[in-house]
Amino acid sequence: MKKNLRRAREAVLFATAAVIAIAIAIAVTTLSPARATAATYESDVSIDVAIALDVSGSMRGLIDAARLKLWEIVNDLSTAEPAPRLRVALLTYGNQRGSAQSGWARIETDFTDDLDLVSERLFALQSRGADEYVGRVLKLALQDLSWTGSPDALRLLFLAGNEEVDQDPLIDYRHLALDAPRGEIQLSAVFCGVEQAPAAAGWKEMAELATGRFATIDHHSRTVLVKTPYDRELAELGDLLSETFIGLGDEGKSRKRTQLKQDANARRHGLAVAASRAVTKSGRCYSPQWELATAYRAGEVDVYEVQGADLPPVMRRMEIDERMYYLEDLLAVRAELEARIGELGRARRGYVDEQMTARGIDSSRAFDNVVRQTIRQEAKMLGLTFGGK
Repeated sequence: MKKNLRRAREAVLFATAAVIAIAIAIAVTTLSPARATAATYESDVSIDVAIALDVSGSMRGLIDAARLKLWEIVNDLSTAEPAPRLRVALLTYGNQRGSAQSGWARIETDFTDDLDLVSERLFALQSRGADEYVGRVLKLALQDLSWTGSPDALRLLFLAGNEEVDQDPLIDYRHLALDAPRGEIQLSAVFCGVEQAPAAAGWKEMAELATGRFATIDHHSRTVLVKTPYDRELAELGDLLSETFIGLGDEGKSRKRTQLKQDANARRHGLAVAASRAVTKSGRCYSPQWELATAYRAGEVDVYEVQGADLPPVMRRMEIDERMYYLEDLLAVRAELEARIGELGRARRGYVDEQMTARGIDSSRAFDNVVRQTIRQEAKMLGLTFGGK
């Protein structure tokens, strides 16, 4: 009985998505071009972004900013032309989840294009006290992450914290900072506090030694989330968009559950976050490798060879040819949803910019702004152009 109900629910969800997509196509007269081929768009530019966060007891604000603004950072990068290949890595230090041997520094996830995984790891973080060894996490980032070897690549490391940088009794950050440019890794030292604070001097020195960037942020201020008239529809369309992604095999089914969990995490923090995530899922930087329809479109999967056990229940009952037609229809639905989300996302971005200006909100010392502006400045040197502000 439960299996039949679950199958019925899956069928209804997909049918609902199709109906809404058709309604959108009829109602909207000026849509952006369909994005059915967006995930297979190739670029010569790769961008690796490693984020190393101090997660000691006083850094809850920094963690929240990274959680809630991850999608805004990705959405900004999605406006770049040509579209880059994005990978993100997450490191932490200063938290007892690590080990004393590692100096409380750990890699939460190595470089990945699975943004849902990055979000999952961010939401798992807790601020808890420990020693804050900047040298240890800097060494981990420079030497243990799998940075891309592509010659046409940006390798960006954002290291954020609020304590003295020379606490580590074993690792001297100065030697590591000097080595960073040799590996062509751009270090941004992000001090959580005011530039006049005594501890800020060491962070500034680290940036200078690495020929990188120094910035200060206010990690105690609440993350600004501007509500817009577009948020609810975007959130709803984002949920429907998720229904067009099919997990392939055991790994795909696991990552699908992660996708839905991150949808729920976004919604739990408000429609503004859910709307931002919806825009990310419709953009060029979101291309789940675990997903059947995407792999089918790219010619990476032969439907004739996929085992029934690797498919969702709704597809197991289909003949082989029916499965292909089903995937083609699913991709068509996705393209319409992506087009509508793209249109609403641009309107939302303009509204947010207007509201920030009208309210006199200064976001220059917000964590996500520092990351976005640094990525933009570095990417422009490689010839990328950006839409929006």
